Amino acid sequence: MTKPTNTTTTRTTRTAAVAAVALIAGLNAAGCERDAVWESELDQAIALGLDRAAAIVDPQAERVLLLAPKADLTLEQQGFEINDGFATASATPNGARLLVLSHGVVPRQRATDPGPRLETFMANPAPARGYAYALADPLSGIAVDPLSRYAVLHPKGETTFLQNPNELAVVDLTRGAGETNPTYVTLRSFGGTPQSFTFTDTLSLPGGERRLLVVQTDRDVALVDFSALTLPDITIPLSGGSSTLVPGGVAVSDGSPDSDDDARIAIRVQGEANVIVVDLKAPLPDTVEQTPQSFQAIPNVVYVNGVPRDIAFVNTDGGLRLAALLGSTLTLVDPATGVATEIVLGSTSFEHMSIVTDVVGAGVDGSDVAMLWSSASAKIGFLAFGSTVGKPYKSVELLSLPSPVRRVDDVAGANPHLRILSSTTSNNLFVLDLLTRTAAPLVATQTDTQVLTSRDGLRGWLSQGRALARLDLGSVHPQNLLLSRNITRVFDLQRSNGNPAVLALHTHGAFAHGATVLDANNPTLAGAVEYAGLLLGELK
Repeated sequence: MTKPTNTTTTRTTRTAAVAAVALIAGLNAAGCERDAVWESELDQAIALGLDRAAAIVDPQAERVLLLAPKADLTLEQQGFEINDGFATASATPNGARLLVLSHGVVPRQRATDPGPRLETFMANPAPARGYAYALADPLSGIAVDPLSRYAVLHPKGETTFLQNPNELAVVDLTRGAGETNPTYVTLRSFGGTPQSFTFTDTLSLPGGERRLLVVQTDRDVALVDFSALTLPDITIPLSGGSSTLVPGGVAVSDGSPDSDDDARIAIRVQGEANVIVVDLKAPLPDTVEQTPQSFQAIPNVVYVNGVPRDIAFVNTDGGLRLAALLGSTLTLVDPATGVATEIVLGSTSFEHMSIVTDVVGAGVDGSDVAMLWSSASAKIGFLAFGSTVGKPYKSVELLSLPSPVRRVDDVAGANPHLRILSSTTSNNLFVLDLLTRTAAPLVATQTDTQVLTSRDGLRGWLSQGRALARLDLGSVHPQNLLLSRNITRVFDLQRSNGNPAVLALHTHGAFAHGATVLDANNPTLAGAVEYAGLLLGELK
């Protein structure tokens, strides 16, 4: 294992890090001034992965460190100061941007005190600072668009004197700051506060194509149009009388691709055997003046024969249906008529449902296929929604595993038909092939194995303690290594020459936040580069 030397950056080898700590202690004893932050614990640091760099956010030192692997596996390290009052950080799903949200100085007593801000950083083609957005008030929550365009900032336990919990700041990450970026949106509330956010794909609605933000509060649901943020939201109250109904999840359908009046949103209600299906239609002639949006929301209550654990819109040979998973049964509801049909799934009770048609292909009639699983059952179900004589579905296939599944990790890139399943009761893992309906077992010697899959879908990385294993997702061949220090996080990153590298981050004793960098295609200790004390400060 090689260690980098003769560098002008802040990286150090293990020996150099120890020497630096000793030198600092001696100089401090001699009266050399040093910020107290460099003597503090590092347990508040946050590590996130971008496409070409690992990011370490160090709130106590008010900086972010981007670690970008170069062609020779050494790290290009670039540090950036961040605003006062760190709140939270997140990475966009495409790995292009790191988002750092901060409060600034609270309370602001001088004009020079920095205010709240959202800062962005990127690593492609090189580590750099991106756009920064000044905010009117401190916010602590970030909801990030799965398509990586928008960030929605929202209150989350603020302690400011006066706060509007229903005010959102919507940031378009593809543009710099301006009068309308961020745009502030206040939800019309019936007493609720935002709990979760769903970003829809592009929907064909009256007035044109647009994307919506679906906000679930603790008692209602609000729809925000990203293309018309200055217009009021559409709030759908769920509660009536003395009871308070709480939304438990949503499903979205664009309907027929050549129609602009059949998009729908289904709202699952906690503890209720009813699902609220919201039709998004053109405003009626007598309501146009009272409806500023180009569409209106028309809610309908649908009874689904039990309390659903999961819901989804699915295509069947009879058309679009709302599928409500109840456990060992599933109810199909025609959203246009409300007519319900029950499917018996057998003795197995399922909790989760995901539509996998884009991977396995639709039926000859265009019908969808769903994968079913549960943390209480050792079976995986595959449900095809095409029909045969006398049945509202084509087939239900069951795959038996030795133990139930606690987590399902998707695989992107070249192998989207694969899923990595982690067991609830053992060290077992499985590589599930959705095309062949097979599950290749993997046995780990330790519990709580961490799983990461590469963006190109070619590799999986499993880690626990000092153990690191590369899993070839094409052949399901594991390659094991034992690193010198415990692993806290693993990142699969693109190097400057286009080849992949794996960066294992360590946190241990005096070498807090060290790293080991290896060739992701051929990870060997002989070619690894090791770093220690990445967050050790420099002398002033």
